[in-house]
Amino acid sequence: MKNISVLGITGSIGHSTLKVLDNYKKDFNLISISTHSNVKNLLKLIDIYKPEFAVVSDRASMFDYFGEYEKNYNNIKIYSGEDGLYKICSDRRNNIIVNAISGKSGLIPSYNILTNGIDLALANKESIVCAGPILKEIAKKNGCNIIPIDSEHSAIFHLLRNRDKNEIEKIYLTASGGPFFRIEKKEWHKITVKEALNHPTWKMGNKISIDSATMANKGLEVIEAERLFDISYDKINVLIHPQSLIHSMIEIIDGEIYAQIGPNDMAIPIQNALFYPEIRYNSFNRFNFNRIVTLEIFPVDLKKFRMLDFAFYCGKKSGVYPAFYNFINEISVNLFLNEKIKFTHIEEIMEESLENFEKEDFLNKNILTMENIKITEDLANNICEKLYDKFKK
Repeated sequence: MKNISVLGITGSIGHSTLKVLDNYKKDFNLISISTHSNVKNLLKLIDIYKPEFAVVSDRASMFDYFGEYEKNYNNIKIYSGEDGLYKICSDRRNNIIVNAISGKSGLIPSYNILTNGIDLALANKESIVCAGPILKEIAKKNGCNIIPIDSEHSAIFHLLRNRDKNEIEKIYLTASGGPFFRIEKKEWHKITVKEALNHPTWKMGNKISIDSATMANKGLEVIEAERLFDISYDKINVLIHPQSLIHSMIEIIDGEIYAQIGPNDMAIPIQNALFYPEIRYNSFNRFNFNRIVTLEIFPVDLKKFRMLDFAFYCGKKSGVYPAFYNFINEISVNLFLNEKIKFTHIEEIMEESLENFEKEDFLNKNILTMENIKITEDLANNICEKLYDKFKK
């Protein structure tokens, strides 16, 4: 039986992880769970799954609900804040921890999990985007694994297993194209938050849904792929595949292409990560070829989806540029979700922010350290704050 903890249990990845645990109850012991602010849902999950302890990472939400920062609930201790998250990430009884925290907040937990020699099942792509080489070095030093559970990177991870890196000609990351793939770019200025959140294939959190609409999500995944698999950006290709059934592909030097095809169900890559390196019988979802199946593939128009183009640019610049891309995107998406800027302003803010960042007197842009990532985050906040008056509605 594996000991497991789940960060971000109340989100979509957390929900899919519980689906796996429900199907393999004899294989896992759930030690701890966390949510950012969804206390009500957390309490329901505590009642059902009875972990040893739980965490509400947003201390204000914890205090608003209970009037205190620690609480005994049905004989289970609930902690709060960064100290609470660290308690989970440093608990070496865990064999594996799922990091499904959204955004930059997932970086430090990933760092702490690996520092403590615990296998990391990673849905928080921002961790690798910001600090991939650092995290990989820590994992190597401590003899633990980083196992991606994004559907695309899980696919590449398994397609590359037992293959010589020299055999790989290209990798193809597939993208749904989001809700606006077939909408003319000249109409994008009319897009509302509600429309941008209406993803055609996946049910996801707000931030990742907006990232999918702009294709910044695929941009983050391009950087993640380069940093996870040490594949040159020149060999990474993105294709639009609206059905989201081909999760990714690799092309071998002989010209053959191998694809991973399966249902639109995040529980499957999560299951593969939790049982890694073992492959277990999938008892809850199967792809059915006994029906008409349409598989469409289109090239990406980088002039239309400029956030993807900016991601390639920042990835090739390396150093802290990918982290800067991530921070600016996160700030602008938050502004859009709060209806303070237009949808099209997300890419415009990224363009101007990059121009300003390259003028900054920051000599260590090409040196990746945790300290420089923090400096980059502060610069991103300062740059966006100065640009806000120009773009606000």
